Amino acid sequence: MFKVFKTPEFKQALGFYVESIKENKRNFTISMVSATAWVFLVIVQPYLIKRIIDDGIVSKNNSILVILISFMVLAGYVRAISIGTRRYYGMHVSYNVEAGIRNRIFTHMQKLAFNYHDRVPTGELMARASSDASQVRLAFAIAPLATANILLLIILSVTLLSLSLPLGGLVLLSIPAVLWLASSFSSKAMGVSLKVKEAEARMTTEVEEQLGGIRVVKAFGNEELASEKVDGAINNIYETSLEYLRLRTRFVPLFELIPMFITLFVLVLGGYLSINNFVSLGEFIAFTQYVILLVWPLRITAWFLSEIPSSVAAGNRILELLNEVPLIIDSLETKSLPKDGNGSLSFKNITFKYGNDKIFDNLSFEIEGKKTVAIVGATGSGKSTLAYLLPRLYEAESGSIEIDGVDITQLKLDELRSNVSLAFEESFLFSNTARENISLGSEKVSQKEVETAALIARAHEFISQLPESYETKVGERGYGLSGGQRQRIALARAIIRKPRILILDDALSAVDASTEEEIRNELKSVMNNMTTLIITNRVPTIELCDEVVFLEEGRVKAQGSHSYLLEKVESYRSLFLENQSSGVQ
Repeated sequence: MFKVFKTPEFKQALGFYVESIKENKRNFTISMVSATAWVFLVIVQPYLIKRIIDDGIVSKNNSILVILISFMVLAGYVRAISIGTRRYYGMHVSYNVEAGIRNRIFTHMQKLAFNYHDRVPTGELMARASSDASQVRLAFAIAPLATANILLLIILSVTLLSLSLPLGGLVLLSIPAVLWLASSFSSKAMGVSLKVKEAEARMTTEVEEQLGGIRVVKAFGNEELASEKVDGAINNIYETSLEYLRLRTRFVPLFELIPMFITLFVLVLGGYLSINNFVSLGEFIAFTQYVILLVWPLRITAWFLSEIPSSVAAGNRILELLNEVPLIIDSLETKSLPKDGNGSLSFKNITFKYGNDKIFDNLSFEIEGKKTVAIVGATGSGKSTLAYLLPRLYEAESGSIEIDGVDITQLKLDELRSNVSLAFEESFLFSNTARENISLGSEKVSQKEVETAALIARAHEFISQLPESYETKVGERGYGLSGGQRQRIALARAIIRKPRILILDDALSAVDASTEEEIRNELKSVMNNMTTLIITNRVPTIELCDEVVFLEEGRVKAQGSHSYLLEKVESYRSLFLENQSSGVQ
């Protein structure tokens, strides 16, 4: 019996639950004490009924009757208070645990490297923070009630045997049967519950992806196929849920039938014993009251045991995420960047792969501080990957990257990322105000500094024309703005931090030619004070740079001025001939 309690999954989930209880021990203790008080008051009330009948009504003793009725009313009042206290503090614990789990999940997800998020769908992570966390909350919500009812079950068993050995023995026959059924159900339901949770996660992933790409879906008339994919995910939930339902249908009715038949047998046998004076009328009524009380804890215990597989499955899915070790963390022995550093960069023998695809193979080059350098190469040559390695969004497999002579792995992540600022080609904006999007990560900056950054990025003019100027919410992902406007806000966001190293990853690709030229002219004053890496294959932007680093086949093919590389490096010259033929300027 209770094989589910012996599984590694249960033991792992139990440790997680015990940890959560320790974090909420005060409220959990109050809830459990209230539940225990309720148990004893439930037990006392039928005993008082017996005394009222035998010692008060049958014996016609009015003074005893008044006293016993007073105790009965007081017991009922205290019982009501204990129920309210148990529910309030029990639910308080459950909601606090759920909130804590969601906070832990989100905090932990932010610590995980890009490569984890590359392989785990967003919808999968959302499911663990939503439906799985809610399932764990349910376990904590019913735990005090279930514990109280298990205790009630034990005390009732002893009480029934003390009142009448034959009647008590008959009733107790039902308890092992119900518990055996609950145990059998739990062990069979464990795997099915996990399948349901996984199906729900896949559905969340599918919906999140289709809604995230809704503009592409509608633009290509792909609504029917998108609906089919979501329908397939929903049907998967439906099928696995039906499998779980069929399992419950086989077992749950028996949880009701067994106690009901036992109650009927007690009424028949108890009635016979009472008529023939083997037990008093008060004892018989008290016994039937205890039997009625027994049915409820049997049901609650069975329900609690039937919920264990879902809670264990949810707890293990959450732990699977929380146990994922962050690969990019602060070193035990950290250093700081020299205050007089000018942002010089050194890449030494860098090797990096995406899965089995090798991107860099012994890549090495150096950049002088406060230089503006174009990173150029064919599609897939690793230009953007270079930008991700510098702030340690990905970690190189071997080799080292140094800023002003300090290995970036020896810098605290906060310091590193405050000194390296990126503007991506795909400019993600949050559904906040334009000002909040620009000052992201630099919340203490003044309005004047925000406007200055926007002026350099040529974003001030269009922001000023928005309904509430800088306080206008730009909409989810900035879709209320054009692609070029989003890129200019993202550029202002990168500039305002005044980093030691600025990386522009094709950050002006959606901007029209005249505006791009204006931005380039404005950027000259900013770039004089920092090392700037511009990832681009656009000739006008490259001509703005002091030198070019040309990537080819995972290594630096050449480094020098644009004119020098055009003259001396055939593959570099061929790249721009191809770009010109395809219309890239």
